[in-house]
Amino acid sequence: MALPFTLRQLEIFDAVVRTGSLSAAARDLHTAQSSVSSAIDELEKQVGQRLLVRRKAQGAWPTAAGRQLHREAGIVLHAAQEAGRILQERDGQLRGPLTIGVYQTLAPYVLPLLLGDFAEEHPLVELSFVEVQHAELMAGLTSGAIDVGFTYLHEVPPEVDHQPILERPPYVLMPADHPLADRPSVTLADLTAEKIILLGDAPSKANTLRDLNTTEDDERIAWVTTSLPLTRALVGKGLGVAILVQPDASPWTVDGHPVVEVPLHVEDGNVFVHIAWLKPQARRRPPRRITEMVTFAEANFAPHIARIDEERRRRKTSDIA
Repeated sequence: MALPFTLRQLEIFDAVVRTGSLSAAARDLHTAQSSVSSAIDELEKQVGQRLLVRRKAQGAWPTAAGRQLHREAGIVLHAAQEAGRILQERDGQLRGPLTIGVYQTLAPYVLPLLLGDFAEEHPLVELSFVEVQHAELMAGLTSGAIDVGFTYLHEVPPEVDHQPILERPPYVLMPADHPLADRPSVTLADLTAEKIILLGDAPSKANTLRDLNTTEDDERIAWVTTSLPLTRALVGKGLGVAILVQPDASPWTVDGHPVVEVPLHVEDGNVFVHIAWLKPQARRRPPRRITEMVTFAEANFAPHIARIDEERRRRKTSDIA
């Protein structure tokens, strides 16, 4: 059975729907508007249906049949692009774009590793990134705007695949002169009278509230921030303590106050960092760029975080000496 369209026709049709007009599609594809118009005319003739409503000075928009074709065209074009990259990668080199989405508080730990070491291993992969909140990250993965994401495990939609790459125990960040600072660990009972600096949104906030076995209405919560450096600075100023899992190589806040990390003894308090990606179509595998990123994260992320922990211990020992 002969196909009722060519890939070029689908590419042009997709451009018209995306840009909203034949002239804009022509500019996007670096071709003549007459070529765009002819391709759309031929496509409609071949499929036997009107696909676009075209109005001078008003642009173009898809009919019901056009919307359906556009959804399927996206899958076909994506598959064709991936097939081309597979042929190009026969020399062993990964190629193509890869957009990384990172939950905001994880970005300083994830992105230098990926934009440095992963990019050095795979120089032909075109990396880009966005720092987002968890809900935006999941939406980006689902829509295809983000190829691979890094976040804490929290409300993952069924169409998104994921796996853990790091497990972190919680600790209490407190000023270095706090009465509990010399303890080997603390419990929830030790924090009953403490003011809390809450790092949120979800999932950081949810993890902290779970560890504290409390809610946002808790009177101990003095301040809520969305910035890890600000959270540390408020703690260093003596305005409260914070429940965190993020490592920091420095025992000092950005404004020069010494802080300490005291392990929090709480049942089932460990937090998991996950790498996530959109599940492929049935019987397909994710693009090799994604599978290589997953393999890289599994092998390198935990040792990377361990080095940060070790650097903090070294600096603390050096300060004491």
